[in-house]
Amino acid sequence: MDMFMDKLAQKLTAQEMIKANTAADTEELNRLKDRLKEYNDCLDRLKAIVEEGDARLKESKSDSGQVARLVDEAIQKIHEIKQDSEALEEWKAEFVEKLEGSGEGVHRECVKVYRNVQAVVVEESAKQTEGLDRLSDTVGKASGKLNAVLGISIAALVLSLGSVVVQVMNLLNFKFF
Repeated sequence: MDMFMDKLAQKLTAQEMIKANTAADTEELNRLKDRLKEYNDCLDRLKAIVEEGDARLKESKSDSGQVARLVDEAIQKIHEIKQDSEALEEWKAEFVEKLEGSGEGVHRECVKVYRNVQAVVVEESAKQTEGLDRLSDTVGKASGKLNAVLGISIAALVLSLGSVVVQVMNLLNFKFF
């Protein structure tokens, strides 16, 4: 019976060992399952981060494409402005040249007008001087005639006054003779 007891003790011990091993294996398996679950969660988060990074990278590529396009447009506009600026400089040079030429032309025309006006004034003053000379001659001739008329007028005035005086005296009954 000792043997039986030994065998029974060994059996119980072996069974307990198997149970303990099974429990340990189950616990290890549960722990591994939990770790696997954690790893899967980490992988899911890592996938989300990678997808977000990929989206940002695509967005960045898109933005860099837009930036490159905007830079190209800006360079194109700078070239256009430079060409416009060169055209404006040429136009400005032509304008300044024409302005200087027109200034000289205007000066020439002003000199012509001045000379024409001066000639007209000289011509008219000569005509007026000639007219004044004729008028002066006429006045001189008329002056001689007017002097004669003036003398006759004065004589007529004196005689008229004398006649008036004689008439007034006759009215006053003043007798001369």
